[in-house]
Amino acid sequence: MIKLLSTKDRPKRAPQLQRDDWIAAGLEELVVSGIEAVQITVLAKRLKVTRGSFYWHFDNREALLEALLEEWRARNSGVMLEALDQATTLENGILELFAIWIDHVRFDPRLDQAVRDWARRDDALRSVVQKEDESRVLAIAAFFERQAFEPTEAFIRARVIYFTQLSYYALGIDEPLLERMSYLGAYFRSFTGCDIDAAAAEAFRQRALAGRAA
Repeated sequence: MIKLLSTKDRPKRAPQLQRDDWIAAGLEELVVSGIEAVQITVLAKRLKVTRGSFYWHFDNREALLEALLEEWRARNSGVMLEALDQATTLENGILELFAIWIDHVRFDPRLDQAVRDWARRDDALRSVVQKEDESRVLAIAAFFERQAFEPTEAFIRARVIYFTQLSYYALGIDEPLLERMSYLGAYFRSFTGCDIDAAAAEAFRQRALAGRAA
């Protein structure tokens, strides 16, 4: 998975540049300044190279934009789909989703919001984002069905949990992790209709808090 390119990590000479360097720079520009700023000249200046270096790796700007979308899918959808596919119990699946959503290395909410802002200006991309949202919801619904929820209930619960998390990011809610963890049981009951196992809840809290402290 490609990380956003920090200033100290940016290559200084054209021969050092790889395709992933351009993607990382494009992701950073997208997140910080929006899609209009993702321009070859802007990225070349950021990377301290000529425009010609770009064309070793991409035919045009559109090819770079497609690469940014591929990275968004891999980073923000792939990790969710994989976790749900591997989950064997209700608690395991829901808690793993929670873990992904509070770990901004595994799921990057800034990138998700940046792509959504981009989609507001691009009808074709809006359709892509809608389909990606549908695939995420259907993956959560399929997980609920595997845990013996009736299909319609599974679908609605999937929508509730997913749309709640999207709204959390969109509204910019920034509550302390310790406070958020205090709501774990209530969130779990609200999303599943079941009470969480106390030992599983405590283990998750400790893991989440330890990860944030690290």
